[in-house]
Amino acid sequence: MGLVIPMRPTHCTSCGTALMESPITYEVIVNEELFQIEDVPALVCRDCGEQWIDDEVRENLEKLVAESAGPEPHVQ
Repeated sequence: MGLVIPMRPTHCTSCGTALMESPITYEVIVNEELFQIEDVPALVCRDCGEQWIDDEVRENLEKLVAESAGPEPHVQ
């Protein structure tokens, strides 16, 4: 079986408008503390603002936040 590479979306799943590449600020609350990471590469809907982050980028963000938050963070 070969390597399966997921396709990046080209249109918003909410409204159907074309997505554009645009850096975003990723925000998450962990243990009642707000973490903000700027300039995260993402696809953003031009109309409704829906955001899509690549799986690999999301995994790296989650690791970074978990390391910064300390032991066993509770992500909301």
